[in-house]
Amino acid sequence: MLTLPQCLTIGLTANPALELARQNLVSAREKAGEARAGYYPTFKFATVYTHNSATENDMSMLSDGYETHLSVRQTVYDGRATKELVRAAGHNARAQEYEGQKTGLDIVQNIKAAYFETLKRRELLEVTKAMQESAAKHLEQARALYKEGMTPRSDVIKAEVRVSSAQLEAIQAENAWLSAKAVLAAAMGLPVTTAFDTVRQDPDSRNHEFPPLETMLALAHDSRPELQGAKARIAAAEAGRRQAQSGLYPNISLDASYGWQENRVIPDDQKWSVGITIGIPVFEQLTARSKVNQAIATINGLKATETQTRRNIELEVKQAWLGLKEAHERQSVSVKALEQSTEDMLVSEGRYQEGVGTILEVIDAQTALTQAQTNQVVAAFDIATAQVKLDRATGQRPTEEIGK
Repeated sequence: MLTLPQCLTIGLTANPALELARQNLVSAREKAGEARAGYYPTFKFATVYTHNSATENDMSMLSDGYETHLSVRQTVYDGRATKELVRAAGHNARAQEYEGQKTGLDIVQNIKAAYFETLKRRELLEVTKAMQESAAKHLEQARALYKEGMTPRSDVIKAEVRVSSAQLEAIQAENAWLSAKAVLAAAMGLPVTTAFDTVRQDPDSRNHEFPPLETMLALAHDSRPELQGAKARIAAAEAGRRQAQSGLYPNISLDASYGWQENRVIPDDQKWSVGITIGIPVFEQLTARSKVNQAIATINGLKATETQTRRNIELEVKQAWLGLKEAHERQSVSVKALEQSTEDMLVSEGRYQEGVGTILEVIDAQTALTQAQTNQVVAAFDIATAQVKLDRATGQRPTEEIGK
């Protein structure tokens, strides 16, 4: 028997989508560490063996050469290329963090929606079972009245048809309940064959004070990880543009080496060198300017994507807000309709038992009552589902930490 918090805990642990997001984040952070390597010197140790073959006319050319050396290179100035590369990697890592948060929010939404759907389907199954029992009772009444000659045979046949229909609806309702449980298992990242059940709980159907739509939109603008991730990707692209601009400037590096060179396996002829290398781009500037223009185009595209994402989020918020408002309104109407259909059912049953009503009146009243009960269950759980959608649209995080 699982409660909703337990389902969320399982989902935020077992769902492979969140593990994939975590590993992508690890990879992005490692790339940031790789970029920082440009700040440190590079070391190279090498041993070289060279063999020169003799010619037919000059055997003195026959010789073996041995060289061992250690070289060090430290970049002094590279037009801030390394610095911007590190910045871009850091922004990309943050963008991946927001992507992980988005994945976590999606998992939470799917689990909550599937959990409430499971509860709703079980409630609807109970409604159909109650309808099945009521139809069986009406069939017994029709048969008893037929034996007493108070009702025609057609009433018995109509009642039998109603019982068969109720059995079919009960089978469909049970299948829908089992299917909803399978969806919940998949949302948690568990096999669909996992044996479990959900703890019964009533949905929150109270009348809430709806915050203004503008408040919900502002909350979404501040909280949605998609927007935060878009900003981080734009910042990474800006750093990439500055890195591309570094190709327009010279680069300076300090080089030093120390080694041995001689025609013996263990040479003792030492040599060393120290120097400064200055690279001045001439024709490479054409390539660098093309890279800068490409980076600018990427930035403009990411800004357009951010605007499109913002508009899509605003649409999600408004639709979710309106959906929650509609669910509350339907719930109020369904309560009144249930009261009326219950009263109509009692009147129809009384009239039929007294012999002044028909089985059609009872069947119609029973159908209306079942529909009213169904509408009330659906409306009550639609409120919970609509609240889940609004929380997701505004980027609200549950109590559990997600995306880490």
